[in-house]
Amino acid sequence: MAVLIIAGLDTGGGAGLKADIETVSALEEHPLPVLTSVTYQNPGKVSGYFSLPPEAVRREIRAVRGSFEIGAVKIGMLGSGEIAKVVAKETEGLTRVFDPVMASSTGERLIDDIESLKVLVEGSIVTPNVPEAEALSGLKIHSLEDMKESARFIAQTLKAEAVIVKGGHLNLTDLLYWRGEFFEFPGERVGGFTHGTGCAFSSALAAFLAKEFELPEAVKNAKSFVEGAIGFSKAEAKAVNPLWKLQRDTYRWRAREELEKAIEELVKLGERLNPHVPEVRTNFALATPFGEVFAVKGRIVRYGKTVKPVGPVELNASDHLKRALLKMREFYPEVRAVLNLRYSEGLIARAKKLGLAVSFYDMREEPEEVKRAKRGTMEWGIETAVRRAEKRPDVIYHLGDWGKEPMALIFGRDAQEVVERVSALVSSAPR
Repeated sequence: MAVLIIAGLDTGGGAGLKADIETVSALEEHPLPVLTSVTYQNPGKVSGYFSLPPEAVRREIRAVRGSFEIGAVKIGMLGSGEIAKVVAKETEGLTRVFDPVMASSTGERLIDDIESLKVLVEGSIVTPNVPEAEALSGLKIHSLEDMKESARFIAQTLKAEAVIVKGGHLNLTDLLYWRGEFFEFPGERVGGFTHGTGCAFSSALAAFLAKEFELPEAVKNAKSFVEGAIGFSKAEAKAVNPLWKLQRDTYRWRAREELEKAIEELVKLGERLNPHVPEVRTNFALATPFGEVFAVKGRIVRYGKTVKPVGPVELNASDHLKRALLKMREFYPEVRAVLNLRYSEGLIARAKKLGLAVSFYDMREEPEEVKRAKRGTMEWGIETAVRRAEKRPDVIYHLGDWGKEPMALIFGRDAQEVVERVSALVSSAPR
């Protein structure tokens, strides 16, 4: 099914048509992009925009409307009131999702006449954020009840088919008003970049409606999709990542395969590695570019005179190493792998002789508030060791504490580098 996308171009690549096309494509529908305006934009600000002649927009829509089966329309930035009138007329009779874009996230106006947007509200599923809902309804919004009053006004007075007031600016709850009934969709704050969330949400909603989901279910699915797009956003774009599911699955497959091959090589160290497996056993963890961490379920154990993994490579199989690795990556994102070994003076001496950067932390210095938190020791220890080191540590060790075994962590930029370092360390290190 095709989804007609009518929106502006973000030259920074974070929102607008680019985000819309990726969203609809990721949800396995066919995007039909119609350009209304070109913004002069980067992740920091919008310095202006140019709107196409209304007749050009009209011809764009007519070129595709008669040639494709259009399941839904997503309408975003329009740029001018004249374009709004054209779009309203040319999309009559189609299921319309209207994201009433009025300004950029940094405050620059993106429409010459806000009142002109109301021509598209009638008969559309409208998806304003809180400031946009205030502008459309003329009501101030400070609470969920205010959101309800605003949504009801937009539906009843401006004759929208349905209204979804997005609560990201207020309480993270999205509110749907449809057929005289309210539906609430609570959310959780997700770490990541949020530029482009409105575009991704409205495009995802249009895609789910094209799949013939009933509106409340489509809203729920679109909200979940956007939360993932925020959580798996990328720093270089400084925006949501609509391709997150496809990329996540690819990264997971690659990470699992990389770690499995590295473990095969590690097991070949056999009798040399066996004495260096600690009482709590060894594990081997690898992070994807999105910060998900794979490790060995059940860990790697001594097996006679050799070693063997107890279970398969799985996501989140080692909380201990996951926390260590993710903390290290806050300082050095290029570090993707870590393995723990039994601490010994000989092992550390060998690491230094090999030219590896070695650092440490002393558990006796752990602040009381960290101890009381119970889960903060690893993060505190890695940060302490990193700040103590003059450069990126390759090995971090600690001498243990009451009930805690001394340990050495071997880090690397990938799983193979960790195997190579471990191999060098256990080949002739005193036991």
